[in-house]
Amino acid sequence: VEQALKHPNWSMGNKITIDSSTLCNKGLEVIEAHQLFNVPYDNIEVLVHPQSIIHSMVEFKDMSIIAQLGVPDMKVPIQYAFTYPNRVENRVLESLDFRKLSSLTFDKVDNNVFKGL
Repeated sequence: VEQALKHPNWSMGNKITIDSSTLCNKGLEVIEAHQLFNVPYDNIEVLVHPQSIIHSMVEFKDMSIIAQLGVPDMKVPIQYAFTYPNRVENRVLESLDFRKLSSLTFDKVDNNVFKGL
C-alpha cells in the first residue's frame, strides 16, 4: 500500500491513488465511455501514459484525434465535470508549459498486472 500511494505525478488522496495504481479507475472510465457515449467496448483502448499530461483522447472516423491535455492534476477534469458545459477560470493551477515537456509516451496495458481493468 505504501508503495502504491507514492504516485509519481500527483497526490489525489488514498482511494484515488490506489485506484490509479491498479488502473481500476480506468475500468470505470471505460464503462462510462461505453454507457455515456454508446461506444462499443471493442472501440475503447486504454494506454498507460506515465507523464499524466493527456487526460483523454477521442479518435474520430476521419482518423483525427482530439486530446484533453493539462498539468498532471485532476482538478481541471473534475472542475469541468461540475461546470459542464461551461469553462470557468481555474486560479489554482498553472498553465501547461509545453517548453518543459521532453516527451509524451504511451504503453500498452499489461492485463496480467492490471487485472482490475
